[in-house]
Amino acid sequence: MARSKGLSLYKSILRAHSKYLPMEMRQLGDAYVKSEFRLHKSVTKTEQLQQFFTEWEKYLTHIEQTGRKKQSAEAGLMDSPSLQSGSSLLQENGQKHRSGFGKDVTREVTFNEEQESQLRKLREEAIKGGALNLKE
Repeated sequence: MARSKGLSLYKSILRAHSKYLPMEMRQLGDAYVKSEFRLHKSVTKTEQLQQFFTEWEKYLTHIEQTGRKKQSAEAGLMDSPSLQSGSSLLQENGQKHRSGFGKDVTREVTFNEEQESQLRKLREEAIKGGALNLKE
């Protein structure tokens, strides 16, 4: 059961990436999802699997809801300012715009060592994939 649930969730996430994410975010997101699902492929503890699936289901819901809001705003069905709070700034065709995805983290938020390590890895992958143009 866990294998079929995992495969279904994995495919749903990749479909949502394909449908809603800009190319540079999609490439990074797909690579990250593939990596995480591979790492958890051999997990057998029910509580660990349940937590893994729950968090990825929340992620999928967030991507779908944000993507639908963005599509509605682009179609003129809703005002776009509501979309812009907490969205990331991307550059496309020389113009900066809000993607509608992501949230800014306040300075009050603290991360544990594992979270900081994951963020460093994510940043490195984003730089390698061209999603971030930062110079250290």
